Amino acid sequence: MAKNTSAKKIKKKNPLQKDKITVKESFTRLIESSYFGLLLAGTYFVILLILSFQFHKVGDYGVETDFFWSYVPAAKSFLNGNLQIDPFRGPIYAIILGLVNLIISDYFYSGILIGIVSAAIVIFLTFELLKRIFSPTVSFFVSLILAVNPIFVQYTYSAGTDMVFNALATAALFFFFMDKQLSYKNLVIAAILGGLTYLTRYNGLFLLGFIVIILFVNYWDIPWIKRIRSSALYLVTFLLTITPWGIYCLNEKGSFFYNQNYKNLAYELYGKGIIAWDQFWFKESSSFTSLFDVIGRDPFKFISTIIGNISEHLILDMERLMGWYAGVFIMLGLILLLVSNPFKNWKSKETGYYLSNLFFFALLLLVFYSERFSLFLIPFFAAVSIHPFFSERFKLIKKFPDAIGYIIAIILVLITFANSVSFNSSRINSGPKELLVLQDWYNKNIAESEKGNKIAARKPHVAYYLGMDFVLLPMANSYEEFIEKLHQNNVDYFYFSPIEASLRRELQVLLNPNSNHPGLEVVVYFNNPPSVLYRVIY
Repeated sequence: MAKNTSAKKIKKKNPLQKDKITVKESFTRLIESSYFGLLLAGTYFVILLILSFQFHKVGDYGVETDFFWSYVPAAKSFLNGNLQIDPFRGPIYAIILGLVNLIISDYFYSGILIGIVSAAIVIFLTFELLKRIFSPTVSFFVSLILAVNPIFVQYTYSAGTDMVFNALATAALFFFFMDKQLSYKNLVIAAILGGLTYLTRYNGLFLLGFIVIILFVNYWDIPWIKRIRSSALYLVTFLLTITPWGIYCLNEKGSFFYNQNYKNLAYELYGKGIIAWDQFWFKESSSFTSLFDVIGRDPFKFISTIIGNISEHLILDMERLMGWYAGVFIMLGLILLLVSNPFKNWKSKETGYYLSNLFFFALLLLVFYSERFSLFLIPFFAAVSIHPFFSERFKLIKKFPDAIGYIIAIILVLITFANSVSFNSSRINSGPKELLVLQDWYNKNIAESEKGNKIAARKPHVAYYLGMDFVLLPMANSYEEFIEKLHQNNVDYFYFSPIEASLRRELQVLLNPNSNHPGLEVVVYFNNPPSVLYRVIY
């Protein structure tokens, strides 16, 4: 039989020849690897550690005012065996700060280190969490946008509760959404982390929203009896975590859930844009003793303000937190979510994740807007903007070439990075550096016997750097009353600078050390910026 000469010759494959791997495949393998999240978080940690300790030498007059005013004294009190009850937040941050200070012996740099470690944890857990909810590609770009976000970077090197709260809340989400099947162990861990989040800042209450997700989203696909049992387990564990602190507050303050955050709501409703911040907090706020007082004064204003805050906070998040260049894609993503039959895949981790963030957004509607309050929402907004370009779910997007999604994501990362460099280069060293000069002069020129115990100022920074207790600059109707109140508070020194002058205009003459100031003695004067350290005469 003749051979078929028309048959195609089959080319034998060289066993030593390797399959070619495309750039996309190499990228996918890299971000799917088990160590990539750690690599990403570790890189961020090292870079921010170097930048922070190199340039952030003194606390700023923004969020770090709370650090010197409340957190450092609370940490010192903890190390002395007492837990201070702060009217606006729980004790976790003060405890962490005190423990870290035992190692570093500098509260300010301890606060910075805590923020950097917490931020690295947020990046790692965000990457691992979104890899499980969306895809490795979406998780990668969201984590990059998070890492270079200007506000996220700012509150990494700023000493305060923001990053610790963010890390605990993200960890709670990670363990809650970790498994495809119900895991009671992870549910208990999520509840404990939820309780610790609440004990860091009381708006951690939003994590009780997990109960709604268990009952009605039910992405674990478990029967009702298990849903009820799981919800009860989560709630009980959460409550047990916060109970020791609640009992302590009950004994000391007469309330298990003691806090005065209702005053933030009162300012939002009745103070903002009407009276000065100082006047409200040190005079008007005393007329409110509970949440019912705040709502009861004008229920219609309460409801209308909360409704109005929905659009106001969202717009401000786009403008200040994310930037409108990303905001356009976030708005597009939100619209696509609403028009793409959101109930079709209701029982999913994706739905649960979106709801968790919406619960947090809703809770923030009760207080005045600050972009730092919204830090937790950055991965949510970034995911909403990017996910449609990498998902088959969205009909309008899936017709686009795959490269479009990568191009848009890369552009968003690059623009965010450029904005972050510009934004933070002017802020990382924006604190009152003149206080370091004053500290050096004070330590060299004031004898130990003459060093004071209390100093009055508008901001607490000077007290920290001179090693004194802080007394808030008293409100007074006359100069004579002002001096009298300094005496009543046993104040030894008084510091006056532009920040005091801007908020106590009636005392601006004190910037001139050559004028006659009865009851005060000039200790030292600096020209740039003009500032005076006075000794109070008794």
